[in-house]
Amino acid sequence: MSRTATNTQSRPVTGDGAYPVGPAAEAVRAATIRGRMPAPGRRRPPQRRTSGGSLGPRSPVTRAAPPRGRSGRPAARAAAPRRLAPVAAVVVLLVAGVAAYLLLDARASRAAERDLVASYAKAWSSKDFSTMHGELGDEVSGRLDEARFTEIMRDALTTATARSVTTGEPERTDDGFAVPVVVRTRLFGTIRGTVAVPLEGSGDEAGIRWSRRMAFPGLRAGEALTRTTEMPARADILARDGSTVLAGGADRTSDVPNIASQVVGALGTAVDTDRSSLRALGVPADAKVGVSGLERILNPQLVGTPGGTLKAGDRVIAEVRPKKARAVRSSISIAVVKAAAAAQANAPDASGTTVIDSRTGEVLGFQGSAWSALQPPGSTMKIVTAAAALEDGVAKTTTTYPRQTEAEGFGIQNADGESCGGTLVESFAHSCNSVFVPMGAKLGPKRLVEMAERFGFNEKTAGIPGAQISTIPEASTMDDRQAAVSAIGQGTVQATSLQIALMTATIANGGRQPELTFLRTSRTAETKRVISAKTASGMRQLMAAVIADGTGESARVPISGIVTGGKTGTAELATTQGAQCDAEAAARAQQQQPDKVAEAPEPVSACGNVDGKSTTAWMSAFAPLTRRGDVDPVAVGVLRARNFQGGGTAAPVARQVLTAALGR
Repeated sequence: MSRTATNTQSRPVTGDGAYPVGPAAEAVRAATIRGRMPAPGRRRPPQRRTSGGSLGPRSPVTRAAPPRGRSGRPAARAAAPRRLAPVAAVVVLLVAGVAAYLLLDARASRAAERDLVASYAKAWSSKDFSTMHGELGDEVSGRLDEARFTEIMRDALTTATARSVTTGEPERTDDGFAVPVVVRTRLFGTIRGTVAVPLEGSGDEAGIRWSRRMAFPGLRAGEALTRTTEMPARADILARDGSTVLAGGADRTSDVPNIASQVVGALGTAVDTDRSSLRALGVPADAKVGVSGLERILNPQLVGTPGGTLKAGDRVIAEVRPKKARAVRSSISIAVVKAAAAAQANAPDASGTTVIDSRTGEVLGFQGSAWSALQPPGSTMKIVTAAAALEDGVAKTTTTYPRQTEAEGFGIQNADGESCGGTLVESFAHSCNSVFVPMGAKLGPKRLVEMAERFGFNEKTAGIPGAQISTIPEASTMDDRQAAVSAIGQGTVQATSLQIALMTATIANGGRQPELTFLRTSRTAETKRVISAKTASGMRQLMAAVIADGTGESARVPISGIVTGGKTGTAELATTQGAQCDAEAAARAQQQQPDKVAEAPEPVSACGNVDGKSTTAWMSAFAPLTRRGDVDPVAVGVLRARNFQGGGTAAPVARQVLTAALGR
C-alpha cells in the first residue's frame, strides 16, 4: 500500500471541540450535513498529479487504475470537485464582507467630511464666524485664534460692502470641496464665485485647512481684497414740506439759515463710533460726512452710492460708478423749530427741546442740547413712578393720601413747604413729594428700575447716533430709601429732553413707545408696549390734571377744544452735586435706625435752599390728549438747565412749541 500525501489545517473549534464558529462555520456545517465535505478533523482523500504534472483534486501521488464498481465500469468522480465549492463560497463571503465593511467605512468618512464643510458654509451664510472657526483643523486653529479669524472674515465682507452671503452645496474635489458663494453688496451688486475648501485629516478627524484666500470668492493665494472709492455729491436735506432746503449743495446752504443752524449740524471726518457703519456703506475713512445734527443722523440716506473698484490683488473683481442720492425729505417742521428756538432764546447753556409725533414717531423738531445734555429729571420722573404704581395695583387714580407738608421719615418736604395730598390725581397735579417719596419706597428699587428701563432709561435710543443714555442706578445698588429719592427724579437719576419727550409720547400713544424717525412719513410707527392701555388712560387723566389745575397751567395750548396733558419738574441740583445733602443724610439715619422716624433732621425742600441757578426746570407735555380726527398727539420734552422751576420757565416753552406743532 503506497503512502499518500495528506493536507491538514489548524482550525478554531467550539467549546465542545465539534465545529468552528462564525459565518464560515455555518457554511462548513451545512456542507458536512449534505455530505459534500468531510467533517472537521477528518483527513482529506489523497491527491494525485494530473497528466499535466499538476496536483489534481483528491488524487493519489502514484498513478493507479481507477476503482471499478460492481458493473465493472469506473466509479463516478463528479462529486469530488463539488466538495470544494463550499470552501470557495466561504472565501467569497469573507472577502465580500471585508469589502462591504471598507466601503461602508469609506462612505461614513466621506459623509463626515461633507457635513463638516456644509456646517462651515452654513455658518458663513449667517456670518457665524465662531462656528466657522470651530470647524478649522488643529494646525490652523492653533495659530489663528477666533478673534483674528473673525476680524479677517469680517474685514473682507466690509471691504466688499457685503449685505449678505449665500452658500451652496459643497462639491467634492481632489483635496477637499468646492463651495459656491454668492455675495450681495451695496456698491458692486452681486458677486458670484467658488471657494476651494481643502481638508486636513479625514472622516471624523477632518478639519478645514484654512488660508486667507478663503475669506472671499475669487481670491488666489497671496492676494488681498482691496477697494478704491469715489464719493458722489451729498444729497440735499429738505424740511417736511418737501420744498424748503435745510442744507444743499457742496457748501450746504439753506433757505432758512437761522432754523437750519438749530438742526442741520456739520460735516467732518467720521466720528469714531460711526466708522464701521459708514465703511459698510462703502464710505472711505477720509470722506466728509455728517458729524452732528441731521447730517449725522441721516448719513445713510445722504451719502448716496459710492463708486469704485474692488480688486483681488491686481485683478479687478467688480467696478461701479458713483451715484448721488435723491434729496431727503425730513420730518422737521420749520414752524416747530422756529417756535422752539424763539422760546429757548434766553435759556442757559445745556438746555434743549425735543418734539415728537406720538403716532408716527416723527421727530418734528429739536433745539439746543436735545439729547446731549444730562440733568436730574426732577418731578417728571413721577411719570415713571405713577405708571409703575398703577400698573402694579399699588395705587389707583382714586386712592387718597393724607395732606401733609413732608414725606415723614425721609427729610423731604413739598415745594415751598405746602400741604399736599388728596387723590392720586390731585397729588400728581400738585407734584406732592409727600406722596411720591413713600410710593417709591413701597415700589422698591427693582420695580422702579424695571419701569424706568421700559420707558427707555439705561439703553441707547435707536436711530440717534451720539445720543446720551438717560440713566437710573441699577436696582442692586439701591435700597428702598434711595429708590424713594430716585422716584422723584433726584439722587443720581439723569435724563435728556429726548428721554422726557419719548416718555411723554408713550403715554400719549396709549402706552406704546413709537420708534423714532427723522424722515417724513404718514405711517404709524413700529412700537413697543411699555404699559397697558388701562394704565396709559390713567396716566393721561393724571397729566391732564397737571395742566388743568396743577403746576403746569402755563403749558396749556390756547386752541379751542384741545386738551393738554403734562408734568412739571424741578430738579434740585444739590441732591446730585452736594456730598452733605440733608435728605440723603436723613435717609441714611433712617436706614441705621429704621424704627426712630422722629429722629430725622428738620425737613428741607429736597436738599437745601432753592435759587434760580441751583435748580433745573423741566416740562413734559402733549396735546391733544387723544387723537382728534387726523391730528396726532404731539409730545414735547423741555429742559432749562439751572433756570428756576419747571412750571415757571419750562412750561411756557412747551406751550409755544405745541401750539406751533398743532398748527403745522
